[in-house]
Amino acid sequence: MNQAIPGRPKNVRIRIAGITDTGLRRDNNEDNILVDNHHCLAIVADGMGGHNAGEVASQIAIDVTSQFLIAGIHIEAKSEDAFATAGPLKVLMDKSIQQANRKIVEASGDDDKKSGMGTTIACLLFCGSWFVVGNIGDSRCYRFRDGKISQLSVDHSWIQGMVKQGAIKKEDAKHHPQRALLLQALGNREVEPSFTSGCPQPGDVFVVCSDGLTEVVSNNTIGFVLSQDGSPQKTAEKLVELANENGGPDNISVIVAKVLPPKQSHSAKKESDINAKSDYLLY
Repeated sequence: MNQAIPGRPKNVRIRIAGITDTGLRRDNNEDNILVDNHHCLAIVADGMGGHNAGEVASQIAIDVTSQFLIAGIHIEAKSEDAFATAGPLKVLMDKSIQQANRKIVEASGDDDKKSGMGTTIACLLFCGSWFVVGNIGDSRCYRFRDGKISQLSVDHSWIQGMVKQGAIKKEDAKHHPQRALLLQALGNREVEPSFTSGCPQPGDVFVVCSDGLTEVVSNNTIGFVLSQDGSPQKTAEKLVELANENGGPDNISVIVAKVLPPKQSHSAKKESDINAKSDYLLY
């Protein structure tokens, strides 16, 4: 079945799992997540708005972005040089997120109870030889590689702009009263997603998460958890557990994607076993 999926990574294996949790201080969960191991796709959306409209907005973001993106991958796969570069994948992800935004704006206008609803989105796709990250708002994507954690997404927040301008020190931003003020979210009339791309390597671990994690768990601690052996599911659960241990003030969503070496073919494994046995006998 996996071979029929266009663009599926050939030189690595991707294993993805995730969890979303209400946290300890909220009555409902306005986050939504998507984990699609077949298409190597992970999405986190952190909704906002009254009357549970945030939950509606985040679900629209997940549904529309994933459907549009997957359909586009199947269409792109018909091209002879499909997925040769990351460029077309970024364009496709941008169109998918923009389509989700239009749907949210339409739904917001059709129902007074949903007026002004919005959501962040962070999307991670592995396709061909590439990974692509796209985001709006302050939901994030990190990569842990060679003992170092790096943020691949861009925070579209007022506080991040102030830090970038040098008006606020990075160490002070964590506790600034305006740190949650977003400059972009799906539900605005116009949005401009940020994108990052690269080539996944065996041993890489990616995390897509809402700010319910990053507000209370430091990057260094996240990196330490990612450095431990464990399945993507167990790793995601550990990160959520840490967020709740630190107060769990918001909904918490965490998706972990681990990049593994390709499976050894039966013939290659047999040859490897024979060589190992020969080396042992010679020794």
